[in-house]
Amino acid sequence: MFKLHKINPMVRAVGTMGAVMAVVGGVTFASLQSNTVALTDNTLVSATAHLQIGGTNGDSCAGASDGPQAGMSFSGLVPGVQSAAFPFCLSNTGDIPLNVTTGIPTVFTGTIPPSDVTLDMTCGDGGTSSGTLSAYTGGTPLGTLANGATTDCSAKVTLSPSYVGSGGSVTPFEIDFVGNQ
Repeated sequence: MFKLHKINPMVRAVGTMGAVMAVVGGVTFASLQSNTVALTDNTLVSATAHLQIGGTNGDSCAGASDGPQAGMSFSGLVPGVQSAAFPFCLSNTGDIPLNVTTGIPTVFTGTIPPSDVTLDMTCGDGGTSSGTLSAYTGGTPLGTLANGATTDCSAKVTLSPSYVGSGGSVTPFEIDFVGNQ
């Protein structure tokens, strides 16, 4: 039989400390680890941002759609005199309020320079935007539109008082509106 008192005292001390550490480490590990729990069937859905445009005929934007709407057409513009108002509406059919911006992605080829035509847009929710056609390069702020809300807007144009010409025109152009969170 093996006699413990015949082993070197230093080896006995190291062996005893190792055994104690193994037992303490095992107990500590066992007491710090728990069972597994879970959240299941998680679903995440983003909000929708959806802007529509329509004409206004006293119908509170009832005819608004995703498709393009017929734009303004003014003739007989006189330098320095603002045109009549062209009515349109914007409708936010999404889940979140939208910051509406506008821009004109057109390369103008008409005889009236876009820098000689000022476009003023106003919306009933307090949104306004004004600048020459050449300044509407995109991202021009037009106001905020609450989710589920509609706003009646109007656009007016003014030919620069310094414009000199006769019978000129501006290329047919598009005005884009974008709603962002």
